[in-house]
Amino acid sequence: MLLLSSGAFALPSRGQPLPAFSANDLKASAHTSEELKGRPALVVIITDKNAGEAMRQWYTVADQQQVPESVHRQSLITLKLPFFVSEGAARGKAKGQVPQAFWTDTWLDKDGDMRKALGLASSETPYVLALDAEGRVVASVHATADSPEARTIWSALSRR
Repeated sequence: MLLLSSGAFALPSRGQPLPAFSANDLKASAHTSEELKGRPALVVIITDKNAGEAMRQWYTVADQQQVPESVHRQSLITLKLPFFVSEGAARGKAKGQVPQAFWTDTWLDKDGDMRKALGLASSETPYVLALDAEGRVVASVHATADSPEARTIWSALSRR
């Protein structure tokens, strides 16, 4: 588990906004990173098709940490899948693992475009951001929800 530090990845540093990116949600509606402004957010990003359980664990622990309801929960699934796997097929598989209530808050791209925009490597360990209401990063980790590094996220979100 690695705490993201300046220069370790291209993720924006504390106080910087997210880079521009776009993706479709699980209902096939288009979205952009600009939409993550307006309220604090917990953003969990996975870059490997086998990381779904680790992503879910972040939301389970968020409930246990009593993250305020005012904090939006956003999932980004950014994979590099073979050309013969359609986005529709990937979306259909994700729908089977994500409760329907969260389909619009789960954005997916099968070509790794969000991963590239954020400068992330493929990993079974999630990347997690705490954003303020202006869409700036207040904390970021590349860790599991039960790791000591996760406290950085919980601390940042408890102040929102």
